[in-house]
Amino acid sequence: MPQNKKLNEAPERPGQIDSAGGLDMGILPSLMGYMLRQAQLFVYQDFYQTLAAEQIRPPQFSICEVVSRNPGIRPSDVATAIGVKRANLVPLVAALEERGYLSRASASTDRRAQSLHLTEEGESRLAHWRSLILPHEERLAEKLGPNGKGELVALLHSLVKG
Repeated sequence: MPQNKKLNEAPERPGQIDSAGGLDMGILPSLMGYMLRQAQLFVYQDFYQTLAAEQIRPPQFSICEVVSRNPGIRPSDVATAIGVKRANLVPLVAALEERGYLSRASASTDRRAQSLHLTEEGESRLAHWRSLILPHEERLAEKLGPNGKGELVALLHSLVKG
């Protein structure tokens, strides 16, 4: 089934935003947190479908993207940057390392600390994932109209940054 069609199929959406199916959702659809969560689930669902064959999840992609742009970064700094707990980052990094996409080394400034680097294979896979993610982003942006993505991202930045 084409991915564009999947975006429009309500039964595959992870949650309800109105009274569809006979459920009264009360004030939930008017709450920012609830709608942000519904939007996140919707976007993640399409992301998973887009990268299903790659067996890569959003946090793993985020790790590779940050490490690619910041070679030698410490794992704790990656965790902070992408908003995950350090303990949750460890198995994600280990899985990427096991697949040959990421390598760990002693940090140049502190031999007790680790630094992360993408391998050649990791750089190659990341480039491929980006080529899949850009159409995913475009499909989502189409649903928001001509300026919708820019406006949404700007609003979310304002919300997050304060």
